[in-house]
Amino acid sequence: MAEYHIAKNINVGLDFDGVLAHGINAKVRYAKEWFGVGLKDYQTKKAAFNELMKKLGKDVNYKHFMDRLNEEHIMEYEVPKGCIDILKKLYSEGFRFAIVTSRNKHDYPYAKIFVEHYFKGIIRYMHNTRDEPKDVFVRRLRIRAYVDDDISKLIQLEDTPSQLIYYRQRENKDVNIPFSKKLSIFRSTRYHEVKDWNEFYEVLRQLKEMHEAVCWKYDIKNDSFHLKEIDDYCRELSSRRIKGIIEEYKRKARWH
Repeated sequence: MAEYHIAKNINVGLDFDGVLAHGINAKVRYAKEWFGVGLKDYQTKKAAFNELMKKLGKDVNYKHFMDRLNEEHIMEYEVPKGCIDILKKLYSEGFRFAIVTSRNKHDYPYAKIFVEHYFKGIIRYMHNTRDEPKDVFVRRLRIRAYVDDDISKLIQLEDTPSQLIYYRQRENKDVNIPFSKKLSIFRSTRYHEVKDWNEFYEVLRQLKEMHEAVCWKYDIKNDSFHLKEIDDYCRELSSRRIKGIIEEYKRKARWH
C-alpha cells in the first residue's frame, strides 16, 4: 500500500550569492588592489559600495566592479563550510535543489560555471529571474523552502507556501528579521534564521517531518501539487497542535 504522506521529493530553492558562494573576501581584496580602497564588510553591498566610491571621487560603480570581478575571479568565491556535505546528505534523503538568482545578464554565466564546478550532481536546475520577481519562480517550481541572505528578497516571498530561511552573513550582521516575523519552525509565520549549514539541515529535517505528519493526519497526498493545502494546515494549526500531531505520527506511523 502506497504511503501518500511520504513525499518522493522535496523541492528547495537556493539563492546563489551569499548562500552557495560567498564573495566578500574577493570583493575586499580586489577593491584594494584595483582602486586602493579598503572596504568594510557592509560596504561590499551595492548601496554602501556606491556611496563610498562617490564620496571618494572614484569613477567606478558596483556593477562595473562586479562585472570585472566575475570575469576574472569568480572561482575565488568561497563555498561556505559544510555546504556541499549537507546538500549531499539532504539529496540522499529526497531533497532536490534549484537555484533562483537575480544576477544580471552579464554575471549569470559566471555563476553557472561556479555551480557546475562545485555542485555538479547535487544541483541540476538554475534559474535567473532577470526582471521577474522571485515569487514567480518559487511558485512555478513548487518550492517548499527557500534560503537567501537578503531579507528584502525573502519579504517578496511571504505569500508563497514556502518556509523562508534567512542565512545571515557577516556583511548583513545588523540586518534582522522584523520582530513580528520571528518564528520557530512550528509557528504559523514565514521565517527562520540559520547561521550555518548544520542548522539549515535541521530546519529542513523538521519541515519534512511536519509535512509528513500533517499529511498523515489529514489524509493529504504529500506532493508538490498539494503544497498549498499542506502549508495552509501548517499555518492554521497552533504550535502545540502541530507538535502533538508529530508525536502521534512518530508513535503510530510506519517509518522507513
